[in-house]
Amino acid sequence: MKNLQSDIQGIIQNFRDTLPPEVNSMIEQGAGEISSLSIMENALKVGDCVKDFTLNDRQGRPKQLSSYLKSGPVVLTFYRGVWCPYCNLQLKAYNDIIDNINNLGASLIALTPESKLGVSALDESALPQEAKDTIIREVSFDVLYDYKNKIANQFGLVFTLPQSHRDLLSMMEFDVEKANDENSYTFADPATYIIGDDLRIKWCFIPNNYRKRAEPQAILDALEKIQKDKK
Repeated sequence: MKNLQSDIQGIIQNFRDTLPPEVNSMIEQGAGEISSLSIMENALKVGDCVKDFTLNDRQGRPKQLSSYLKSGPVVLTFYRGVWCPYCNLQLKAYNDIIDNINNLGASLIALTPESKLGVSALDESALPQEAKDTIIREVSFDVLYDYKNKIANQFGLVFTLPQSHRDLLSMMEFDVEKANDENSYTFADPATYIIGDDLRIKWCFIPNNYRKRAEPQAILDALEKIQKDKK
C-alpha cells in the first residue's frame, strides 16, 4: 500500500525546491508555531467517550454519528479544506481504502470547517492551475460541515491559523472567510479516530502537525484488531 507520509514529504520538498526563500520561511514559521501548541495533550484520546453529534453533509442533509455507529465502528477524520495540498492527499488515500474499511464493518466520515463555497473560493484564487487540478472534488464517503469547528473543539483539536499562514493565503488570493463562511481562521489538527458503538475512542492518531496524517494501513490494522477483539 502506498505510504501517505511519503507523498506528503514529496510536496514539502517540492515547495522547498521551487518556492522563494521568503515564502518557505513563512511556511516553516507557521508550521513551527502550530506544532508548538499543546493539541496532543488536550485532545480526546483512546478510552475517552465522545458526544453524539449531528452535522450536515454536502447536500445539506443532517447526519448523526450514532446512526453510523449502528452499522459498526466509525473512522472519523478531520481536515482543513481542499485548499490544503496535504488534505487532498489525505482524502484521496482514504478514498482508495474505503472498500477495505467497509469490508471490516466500519464506515468513514470526514469533518471540515470548509463550507460548500470552499471549492469555488479556491477556483477563484491565484493558486497555480496545476495545484487546482489536484483538488479532490468527490469522494465515496460522507464529508460533514463542521461550522466554526464546533465538533473539532469538543475533541480538543482546534487552533487559530498563525499570521504567517494567513499572509500566505492572502498572497494566493484565497478567501478563507468565504470558504469557511465565517472569519475565525480556526482549523482542526488533522487527527483521525476510530469510535466504537459505545461512543468510546478505540484508536486515534493526533499529529499536532498539519503535515502529518494517519496512514491508511494503520487505520486498517486498527480496525482489524478491533474486529478480532470483539470475537
